[in-house]
Amino acid sequence: MKNKILLLLGFAMVLIGGLFLQSNQAKAAVLNLKPGVTPEIRIYNTQVLQNAINQSKTAITIPKGNFEVTGSIILKSNVTILGASTNPADSKITLNNGPMTTETGKGITTVNNLNLRNFTLQYNPTMPKYDFTKHNIHVYQNNLLEIGSVPKAESTANYNAAYKKITKSNITVQNMILNANQVGSSVLSVAKATNVKIANNQILNSGLQGGITASYTDGLQIDGNTVKNSGRSGISLYQGNGSAKSPIYIRNNKVIDWMERYGGYHYNAAKANKVAPDMMLDGGIDSYGPANNYVSVTGNNVSLQNNNNKRIADNQKIEQKWGVKNAQYVGYTGIRGSGIAHATYQNNVVTINSPDAISFMTFNLRLRNTYTAPKYILVENNKFTSQKISFPIRIFGGASENTLASGITIRKNTFTINGDIPTYYKTLIDVREKTETIGGKLTYFGTSLLTVTGNKINSKNVKQLVAGTPIRKLPVVNTLYLGQNTLNTKPFQNIGGYLDSVIQLPSYKKGVITGGIMWSFTDQSTKTIQLKDSAGKALTKPLTLKKGALANFTLKPTYSAKPKLLWITSKVGKTAVTKKVPLYLF
Repeated sequence: MKNKILLLLGFAMVLIGGLFLQSNQAKAAVLNLKPGVTPEIRIYNTQVLQNAINQSKTAITIPKGNFEVTGSIILKSNVTILGASTNPADSKITLNNGPMTTETGKGITTVNNLNLRNFTLQYNPTMPKYDFTKHNIHVYQNNLLEIGSVPKAESTANYNAAYKKITKSNITVQNMILNANQVGSSVLSVAKATNVKIANNQILNSGLQGGITASYTDGLQIDGNTVKNSGRSGISLYQGNGSAKSPIYIRNNKVIDWMERYGGYHYNAAKANKVAPDMMLDGGIDSYGPANNYVSVTGNNVSLQNNNNKRIADNQKIEQKWGVKNAQYVGYTGIRGSGIAHATYQNNVVTINSPDAISFMTFNLRLRNTYTAPKYILVENNKFTSQKISFPIRIFGGASENTLASGITIRKNTFTINGDIPTYYKTLIDVREKTETIGGKLTYFGTSLLTVTGNKINSKNVKQLVAGTPIRKLPVVNTLYLGQNTLNTKPFQNIGGYLDSVIQLPSYKKGVITGGIMWSFTDQSTKTIQLKDSAGKALTKPLTLKKGALANFTLKPTYSAKPKLLWITSKVGKTAVTKKVPLYLF
């Protein structure tokens, strides 16, 4: 009799407490989910899974098979959800009309210690998909997997540091297949979180937005994932990510085929609002900004697969729907660093073979309440390859402080351009002046300090290494260091116009500093140089150089313990401007 009572009680607990079974010997509860697609089965599976999450004190296991649910699945703190094996394809949860999310829709939730591993999470491929050639409204806008969110009031108010209040921590998403099947927005969205690890996943087929997106998040590691067929960017840092104590690492990922759907949507929306459409050039690995800081992007591979050597489909659809000829409103940028500072880009491989290839890398000042200009940027040991590409490297408004490290350094990279650079000057690095309205005043931003050294260029079409593109017909780059670059194995340092102080990388040997000053063709000044210490004490006599393509100099300083600065005075007529330049030696 006693055994019968215990059996009945145990059966009741299964029904009331979550409808799942757990072996006494097992470390994880194996859910009693049912295959099938009927509404009754979907409701049953939803209750089983949600109850297990709500009551979990141990890990939860998804059995082998494909199990459909209905509505949102709400994740909680201290929950681990596992697949039945290390093959994530064995165990599948198929969502039909709601995401798997930490958000309840009833205010900001706090979720800590969440672990998702070894299973597939997907939207049902039969769910409606947005197509701008057929639809005017993007109806279903949920992400597939959502860890945290930014309330609408905050997102529409633009960046504000006060909004960066961490509500999620210690999150792991590992060895998963996350497949949005082109439904909704992003595949995996992270917001207001810290200590987040996204590793060794397949991030597939986002809707209109990115494969992985992050906002207001610190301590984020995105490692070893394959991110494929993204509607917008493959991996996107939206805004407010990273800090000195908790940096962002994006390492050893494969990003394949991005900008697949968002460009046409953006064009369509502009036309509907009677606004002139602009180009959509989000990167395979992207910083939107502002306030993305302390970011390391290393060992990633960004390339095209299905669209290799093809035009972007949205450009062709724009032509068909709107009667536009040769549309190029959507383009490929490999890596974009908009609104980013304190960032390194090392040992990445970017291959973009498409008629719509625009840029390998772009850096851009970003203003959204606050502004962040690219500074403390290192681009090193990367391999860039394309057929046609319009602007291999573009920089808009790169700021710096009075140290060499605070500028933008591009060194020891390999550029292979097998086709045309369809611009007039055919420049490798195009630096552009940028305007923003700050405090009601139109403000102009150039690039303070740029270093370009030791790069190998393989191309029949590159004519200039660096050139400025101004708005006001003034120099766009304040100080440019050049040295040891080659074009088809031969020394190459041709420069364009609107560059102020161009310094051939100085060398130091036996107490003597030798180098050269170059003039861009728009620079009409005479220049006097002098070596001083940081207190302004002269270490050499002033040396006036004759204007020319290159004027070599030799300096024999009296050394002190303080840092050395090269003082350069540029004089046009009676107007003279003196500036301090950090002395960069090799």
